[in-house]
Amino acid sequence: MEFRLKDKRLMKKIETVLSETVVHRKQFRVQDGVWPFVVFGPDSEGNTIIRAGSAEQSRIQKMPVYIATIGGNHVPDYEGVPIEELASGDIPEDLAGMRVFHLSPMRPLSINSKTTGPRANKDMTDEILEFYKGNDSAVIETPDEAYWALSVIKYLDESDRIFPSPALADFYSRLGNKPKSHYLH
Repeated sequence: MEFRLKDKRLMKKIETVLSETVVHRKQFRVQDGVWPFVVFGPDSEGNTIIRAGSAEQSRIQKMPVYIATIGGNHVPDYEGVPIEELASGDIPEDLAGMRVFHLSPMRPLSINSKTTGPRANKDMTDEILEFYKGNDSAVIETPDEAYWALSVIKYLDESDRIFPSPALADFYSRLGNKPKSHYLH
């Protein structure tokens, strides 16, 4: 995966969010192309924002959708997938217009619940892990709740490298390549 944005200050913020994202627990199995997750992190006032949701692989008539995108200065008419379309619009204003390239499989993110908890601390992390212990959701800590979608996308990218989908594994094996991370260039 690759993100494109012209604002260098914001790209530095994105790099920081990606490097400081902590995956406390990975999902143990993918069922029917759905990756449930819980992502939490501090807001601007220090409170903890907790989102529970899922990334679900897009399908066309029951077939999984994979996309191959080519981007760069040599392809002027292709602009990538807007981050707003992946995160259901729940992103900070400064990320609006950021483009995502090389995203496969296509998995829009949806949020089922969003709650505000007390100030973020070690005990809060332990409580969240305990609360979600019984379900098979990934638990992801983001350094800034406004950028939650980037932390989830990073988790999905890492998951793909560890457990690639059968279609992608077959594709890469035919090329003689192994899947690798493309989340930031």
